[in-house]
Amino acid sequence: MTPYDLRTNARREPLEIDEGHPRFAWRLRSEAYAECAAYELVVTAEPQPAHPDGFRWTSGVVPSDAVQHRYDGPALRPRSFYDWTVTTTDDEGRSGTATSRFETGLQGDTWAELGASWISRDTAPWFDEDGALLDARPATPLPRTWQTMYSAAPLQLRRAFHIETPVMRARLYISARGIHRAHVNGLRAGDDELAPGWTRYESRIEYQAYDVTTALRDGENVLAVQVADGWWSGYLGYNARSQADQYGHRPELICVLEILHENGTTTVVSSDAQWRERSGSIVMADLLMGEYHDNASCTAGWLEPAFDDSTWRRAIVTGTDTGMLRAQSAPPVRAIDERKPAGITVTATGTTVVDFGQNLVGRVRLELAGQRAGSVVELLHGEMLEGQHVYRANLRTAEARDLVVASGEDETFEPAFTVHGFRYLEIVGLDRPLDPTQVTAVVLSTDVPRAGAFSTSSALVNQIYSNISWGQSGNFVAVPTDCPQRDERLGWTADTQIFAPTASYNSDVHAFLTRWLDDLRASQQPSGVVPDVVPAPPTSHNFDIGAPGWGDAAVIVPWHLYRVYGDRELLERHYPSMQAWVRWVASENPDGLWTNAVGNNYGDWLSVDAETSRPLVAAAYRIRSTDLVADAASTLGLLQDARHHRAEARRLRVLFEETFLEESGRLRGHTQTAYLFALAWRLVDDRHRDVLSGHLVRDLESREARLTTGFLGVSLLCPTLVDIGRPDLAYALLFQEEFPSWGYSIRHGATTIWERWDGWTEHAGFQTVEMNSFNHYSLGSVGEWLYRHVAGIEQTEDSVGFRRLRIAPQFTDRLDHVDARYESVRGLIEVHWTRDGAEYHLDVSLPPGSSAEVVLPDTSHHEVTGRRTFTISTAVTGAEAGVARS
Repeated sequence: MTPYDLRTNARREPLEIDEGHPRFAWRLRSEAYAECAAYELVVTAEPQPAHPDGFRWTSGVVPSDAVQHRYDGPALRPRSFYDWTVTTTDDEGRSGTATSRFETGLQGDTWAELGASWISRDTAPWFDEDGALLDARPATPLPRTWQTMYSAAPLQLRRAFHIETPVMRARLYISARGIHRAHVNGLRAGDDELAPGWTRYESRIEYQAYDVTTALRDGENVLAVQVADGWWSGYLGYNARSQADQYGHRPELICVLEILHENGTTTVVSSDAQWRERSGSIVMADLLMGEYHDNASCTAGWLEPAFDDSTWRRAIVTGTDTGMLRAQSAPPVRAIDERKPAGITVTATGTTVVDFGQNLVGRVRLELAGQRAGSVVELLHGEMLEGQHVYRANLRTAEARDLVVASGEDETFEPAFTVHGFRYLEIVGLDRPLDPTQVTAVVLSTDVPRAGAFSTSSALVNQIYSNISWGQSGNFVAVPTDCPQRDERLGWTADTQIFAPTASYNSDVHAFLTRWLDDLRASQQPSGVVPDVVPAPPTSHNFDIGAPGWGDAAVIVPWHLYRVYGDRELLERHYPSMQAWVRWVASENPDGLWTNAVGNNYGDWLSVDAETSRPLVAAAYRIRSTDLVADAASTLGLLQDARHHRAEARRLRVLFEETFLEESGRLRGHTQTAYLFALAWRLVDDRHRDVLSGHLVRDLESREARLTTGFLGVSLLCPTLVDIGRPDLAYALLFQEEFPSWGYSIRHGATTIWERWDGWTEHAGFQTVEMNSFNHYSLGSVGEWLYRHVAGIEQTEDSVGFRRLRIAPQFTDRLDHVDARYESVRGLIEVHWTRDGAEYHLDVSLPPGSSAEVVLPDTSHHEVTGRRTFTISTAVTGAEAGVARS
């Protein structure tokens, strides 16, 4: 048995742990199945300033099969380097060992102790001794719009310093009010993009740590940093009355470069008034609007030593408050992929349209050769085509427009401080035809580790899965957003709670969603109410009261993360927030279900051809959240709370049945989503279950297997059909290619999940430009069902951290094979099944510490650990399971 994939606070080898008692985790693999009987952790540190004599701590041998452990030794010291080793021993006495490392960051008041302040540009006019205005913005042919005319250039800050003693280690701790990019002697520090990301800035701004040891040299060195507006002072959301300057009016930098020399001494370079600042070749940079470059404004060589910055202006100190600074707690945004053109065309008007073949999120790298000096090249981004040109009306006020003034030399243009959602690029102003080698799409996403993989013999199903995955990567950019292209890009809570199960199968989102949850908890009012979006832009008060299904993310997401990752401490930390939410709803609705204080009450958002009663949606979510809070209370041993919430849930179910169940056995409104809520969450007495199931099935069959569900209902659709014994209908929906369906959008070119089923239709064209994203993961929540039921990787209801599985794949002759793998917190789970003539073959592989009940279509049950293979007659599957037959 061997431990692998070691993580500290859910991250791999972080450089900035602020906690004195971090949590360690690992996964297990074993060639011959065995149970883990014990583990031992050892944490060590070599001699260094914080530990002159070194350091060693051990947990001792812990008799447990756990795969995580909270460090409980002496509090770890700031700015220190630690190694840790885990040794596991199985029940036959065999041992395995693995080692990882981490570093602690700037805990407490260390920023101030090291002399770091927030610094920025001095915006007061600056004159020389003769009265001439210095450092005026250079004239540029770049055209400004009404939205960008007041956008300032990013900060361009530098500080020179000398090194006389050999360097052993050097760390750069850095953050910004805005987004930063740093260089040491011309070499980029780290590979993070859009750092420090977006958090609830009122309570927390994260900082990063970078190892810059190899970039330093003897003699003169320079630390150079650019800082752009980002979410801090750039355009954000769609509040037309206050779309920019939401948190502040200008970007600011704070940083500490700490250099440890071989002789034991330390050199510190911090952000202060000794830094120099001047605008450079980036004339404007904004996340929504784009980025403008004019190389005529370039300050060549400013990233390197031996550059004369004596004519640059001194930076000013804007503040010394560092209490909101926290260590980075989740993976950063990075460039995770690159795409070359799938096709290039020239329009009748002479513009060049590039199709990258995939709707993605990121930026474009463009090689300019032979372009006239002073000419302006314009890059316009969009997700669809309208005729020959890129369709951009759905961007609303977001311009998604990059501009560059050519220098006349061969050069490369690539933005640094903007991000676009696009498949197509329209280039205006090229002097020469574009060669495919000259243009590249650079894909950006939060670099969450991949956890799952899923494939089948069906090109359609594989494309659905691909669309889901691309939608996730494109909308996991610093926060889980609703869309990556228009003037919104907000962390809508319902989108996150609906998609979290699919996201956690695809990727290890433990740290990413935990960070977002911390912002949600910080955004919660003392009353218990949470907003519709997290983080909530400070001037957008129309999101203050969470709607049914939206505010419930405060309950649903923590409970889900606990079940998937076994993170009991997360559940303990968020339980007060969970309980506060349901108590607030109860306080506003003491006698009824949920008709008061429903906020924006979106209902089953963007359903099609049917509208579910909004009071029914609210009532269903109130019961669901009450159930989950009761489960959380029981898990945490809060038995009085658990009894209270279970009694409340029983009372609410009686009210639900009295209010919404008609004498005919139909639910009021008679929609697919209404029946799905009632069946999946058992909102009415089980004696009505068969009747409700019949209504759901007849509705689907009357529509020839077409859905009507919106954001909230779609995730329950296929799982519920399996639960009521109709996997054939679930497969019919999956393979449906007529409107509305996943297949319909794919048939019309979709490479991501659309926001709405009718984003574009043959009969109506594009939907309203007010709300029509073509990259929006919510309707892709069917991905959970692909893993759970098509492949069969599913936890039992009482399992946590995939300790106990129920593997019951839904065989169908629509598929010849299904392959799925999932890196659970315990280790790798694999399920593979094939159809071979008259038989299905099922292969199951589980990690140490996990067991499964395999349920076959002949109703037989089999206990499995390790690896196991089964063969099942196709005749049995068709007869027993009601599987769709082509």
